[in-house]
Amino acid sequence: MKHWLVSAPSEVGQGAYEMMREKLENKLGVASVYPFRIPAFRVGTLDSLMALSDTLTKHDHAIEQVVDRLLRQYRDLSKKPDIVPLVEFVELPKYLHNFEWDEAKFSSGDTLEEIESAVMELVARTEDDLKIRLNDYTQTKQAVAGIERRNQGNLMTKSLVGIVKEEEYIETEHMQTVFIVVPSYNLDEFLSSYESLATMVIPRSAKVLTSDSDYALVSVTLFKKCVEEFKVACRERRFTVRDFKFKADDIQASEEEYARLRTELEDQHVNFVKWCETIFGEAVIAQMHLKAVRSFVESVLRYGLPVNFEVAMILPQAKSESRLRAALQEMYGHLGGNWASSNEKEGETTAIPGIAQEDFYPYVFSILNIQT
Repeated sequence: MKHWLVSAPSEVGQGAYEMMREKLENKLGVASVYPFRIPAFRVGTLDSLMALSDTLTKHDHAIEQVVDRLLRQYRDLSKKPDIVPLVEFVELPKYLHNFEWDEAKFSSGDTLEEIESAVMELVARTEDDLKIRLNDYTQTKQAVAGIERRNQGNLMTKSLVGIVKEEEYIETEHMQTVFIVVPSYNLDEFLSSYESLATMVIPRSAKVLTSDSDYALVSVTLFKKCVEEFKVACRERRFTVRDFKFKADDIQASEEEYARLRTELEDQHVNFVKWCETIFGEAVIAQMHLKAVRSFVESVLRYGLPVNFEVAMILPQAKSESRLRAALQEMYGHLGGNWASSNEKEGETTAIPGIAQEDFYPYVFSILNIQT
């Protein structure tokens, strides 16, 4: 849901926020209007404001993307596509509509550049932390999935650990058991011919250990010196010899590794959800404070000094954006000067050289795009 941030000069006896609320919300009913309170920042020089304006525009988009990634990650982990974490212990709309500058997090007495730097340092740490946590979680998830694939596939791919019993495996100085995966429709052919596939196959040693819908697993014992000969003959007839050596400890080790990874994945999932829930709120707070700085800088550049403007947060009613835009044009069209002619077609915008705004309107305008 997109909110509009609109800054306009106040008039004698009535602030800009009250004017917008009276007309747009009370009179026309095209939007809900909320105050967006900005502290009295240290202005600095015109050159510094111009440079900061360009930087703020880029960082505004960057932090919006971080907030969006955090929300998508939280929803993906929670498997709830519409859930939104709390911000400052309240629902997101309530926080947005009652925004006030938090001096404990960002001192308004610092320079605008220092505030902007503090916000973006927090955002950079958040991005780095997200990448690390997501990478660790993904690796563990893939390891668990790999074990499950090996245990759940067909006999061509699944692990033979736990399928082959100790008494079904022979390996001595001269003899060895090999395991062959045979298509079910070829099982009779294999059983009738396996003794002739190599020169030193133990007669009547073939045993069908297990089968699934497509394949059978057969063990055959032979002399080691003819194992390679037997494998080549099997490949020529499209029988697959599985490389497998029985180790008594493998079964326990495999089960323990799977259990360990499952526990690790569950712990990572719980912690990742909690982290996203917490850090999403922190990122939104940072985004709102950066929005406040940007609104202040753009307003000073547009309206000059002394500071005599107010910012309103506007939530357009459904299908009322064109009417809302027309109402704002009627209220503040006179502020556009040479940049906004009276015969300008509705919806057309003109870029302002030197001022970092996507679109020009006679009032300072930006969009707050957070899914609520």
